[in-house]
Amino acid sequence: MNIEEKTIKLAEVAGFTDIMLPMGFHQQMSDEKSKECGGRWRFEIPKYFEDLNAVHELFKCVPQNLKPKYFTILCSQVSSLITLNGYYEATEATAEQRCEAIGKTLDLW
Repeated sequence: MNIEEKTIKLAEVAGFTDIMLPMGFHQQMSDEKSKECGGRWRFEIPKYFEDLNAVHELFKCVPQNLKPKYFTILCSQVSSLITLNGYYEATEATAEQRCEAIGKTLDLW
């Protein structure tokens, strides 16, 4: 699975629907303002693998009971250890590492 496919899977977890390829846009019926613009808004889906802020918002979609699993996967990805050192390195994880951990936690790939 390539990065684009993974990004789409993560966007679906975050609630994005009707994702159009290859542009990576999401369309949805929206509020009153959208009616002025023909009834649809177009939003580019977040670049989760590049943006820590987007990953932070995505992480809110991980169920509370799966957060320990996420943390275990993240620690093993960044340091191969679930120790104090592994914890420290997990706090410094890149957006890509966090996305991979979320995807594995939710069994998306």
